Amino acid sequence: MLAIVLAGCSGTAEVAAEGATSLPVLERETATAAPSNSAPASSTTPSSTTTTTSSTTTTTLPPITLGFAGDTSFTHGLHARDPLGDIADALAAPDVMIVNLETTVAEAAVGRAIQKKFTFKSPPVSGELLADAGVDVAALANNHALDYGPDAVIRTIEILEEAGVATAGTGATSAEAYAGRRLDVSGWDLAILSFSRVPCDSPEPGETYIEEVAWACPQFDELTTAAVTAAADADFTVVMVHWGVQRQQCPSQHQHELAEMWIEAGADAVIGSHPHILQGVEQIDGRWVVHSTGNFAFPSARNDSSYSAIFLMTVTMDDVTLEAQPIRIVRGRPVPADSSRAGILDDLTDLSFGYDFTDAGTAIASQETGRC
Repeated sequence: MLAIVLAGCSGTAEVAAEGATSLPVLERETATAAPSNSAPASSTTPSSTTTTTSSTTTTTLPPITLGFAGDTSFTHGLHARDPLGDIADALAAPDVMIVNLETTVAEAAVGRAIQKKFTFKSPPVSGELLADAGVDVAALANNHALDYGPDAVIRTIEILEEAGVATAGTGATSAEAYAGRRLDVSGWDLAILSFSRVPCDSPEPGETYIEEVAWACPQFDELTTAAVTAAADADFTVVMVHWGVQRQQCPSQHQHELAEMWIEAGADAVIGSHPHILQGVEQIDGRWVVHSTGNFAFPSARNDSSYSAIFLMTVTMDDVTLEAQPIRIVRGRPVPADSSRAGILDDLTDLSFGYDFTDAGTAIASQETGRC
């Protein structure tokens, strides 16, 4: 069995969390709508091969490719400037493409901004922009999911699901938020989870641990571990997680510790976001950890935060390989990297733990000690 961990939300899988403490709530509003519990059909037709003998049945699943991209938001008018037009081919290529959607998506009248320095709300057309460009799943558990309260959390799910983008990491209840999504991809049972470790260490005055978001703060370790364990019966389980420190190139200690905890619980890959710049990769017990996917379509991307990558995992029944496709963000819009391609791959090599990135972008084992 293979497993990957992505931050996510869904009502299609149940999380066993008996004995877990209730969520601490500092402010509470009542949500007015429930998210869709039906995952959109995969665009890939199942093509597994089954061989039957007198005593055994063996199923051979075809290779699949999973794509991961970083912090995405269509605020500040970015939605009107064809934000994904120059990168759509790269987004459509994987069998499943997942982004960290770091914004609510709702009409202007939905919800009320909480008291914090930055609050993000992207217009409803954002769902169509993602779907039309080839994005299949939006990981929603992050520190901007609650910017406009529970009503906007639920409306975000509704808009994305209606557009054909599956969601993970938020829900009408805590159980739905932690449950993640299950998708059939060419015969593979793919589980996607989404958790947020931010703003556990330094919440702003208006931030609160509302139950509509799947949190990964220390007091919720039992919930995240139970969610991963429940999803680990899938062929491949992915955990998307919002963690780390902004603009910090090396992972924080909690990133290593959480990745180890979830991999021990059954995850095969952990994919991180939040620092807004790239961080390195490593393997724990043979499973990939990408500590930060950096920015993707993000209006405020500047200087070092404008250099990023799309990460691709090719999954077979015997192996999982990792590749980085460098991108550059220009005025909020991601485009394939040209002159900066080699520098981005060199940085990933320098930041990673026992892995180099080749000129083609493939991660290979190395004896070199990186910067971190």
